[in-house]
Amino acid sequence: MSEKPTIKDVAQAAGVSEATVSRALSHSPRVKRSTRQKVQEAANHLGYRPNSLARGIRVKQTHTLGMIIPDILNDYFTQLTREIEDAAGRAGYDVLIMNTDESLTKEAHALNLMLEKQVDGIIIASAGGQTDYAKILGATPAIFVDRMPPANIKTPYDRVIVDNVKATCHIVSQLLAQGATRVGIINSAVSFTATERLAGYQQALRDSGIARDSAIEVAARTDNSNVQQMTRQLLINQKCDGLFVGDNTIMKEVLRKLTELDLPHLQLGGFDDQLWFDFLPRPIVTARQPIKQLGQTVVARLLAHLADSQLVPQEIRLDAKIITRQ
Repeated sequence: MSEKPTIKDVAQAAGVSEATVSRALSHSPRVKRSTRQKVQEAANHLGYRPNSLARGIRVKQTHTLGMIIPDILNDYFTQLTREIEDAAGRAGYDVLIMNTDESLTKEAHALNLMLEKQVDGIIIASAGGQTDYAKILGATPAIFVDRMPPANIKTPYDRVIVDNVKATCHIVSQLLAQGATRVGIINSAVSFTATERLAGYQQALRDSGIARDSAIEVAARTDNSNVQQMTRQLLINQKCDGLFVGDNTIMKEVLRKLTELDLPHLQLGGFDDQLWFDFLPRPIVTARQPIKQLGQTVVARLLAHLADSQLVPQEIRLDAKIITRQ
């Protein structure tokens, strides 16, 4: 016997044909339960592991999905990845995950690697560049989650996203209702979500009859290295008594700066609710994204496209839940 057992070795040990071994290990209903059990016992005894990639190339399906995200260490994407893995697993799919760190070069590498690995479909949180996804992906189904490419990039794919405008407008309106008169914004460096959340912020000001002031609309760098400086600028120099924060990674830097500032009456709000916000020593209004629903919807829609290549792409907008802590 060779050092690495083969399907032929398993067939001989089980007393069946190689074709039967292949069908049995693929859980084919054409193989009797007793035969499947005998084949599995032989495979376990020999330490045989089927080459799923080779088989996937033969049948043009690997039961693997690719997922490209900006940062697995971001609490939001950690939770979203878990929900997508769980939903995919229930459908019999594994998930290959790659980070881009908001880099277009890394995103291009991830896309090419996913295609080399013969994934059946790809889930993408776009880095926001002028990428021609349709040209790169060819016939491989894909779906965008949380973010979309810039508006001028036409993509024939589903988009599953949260209604950023509506949620941000609600949060800023609530900060104003709670007594803030001058609400600044520290927005995300991510072009898609930043554009939508800025639109929601400005809508809330219009609804309240407050004139826009571009001096209190600032944006974080990708690494958030300027956030603490921007926090002081808005709250001390610009005299803002309210602050909307674009995402949870920015919020962490804002909170660090607030420990140095004596601003007990500041009205604070932001995206990406976290459970540890319960322990903050100040009130906060946040948007809790429907992460479980996002993950389940993304997987369901991608699998639907795998089953039907003629399925018409959709843009699906989900509502965030507004959480108020007093």
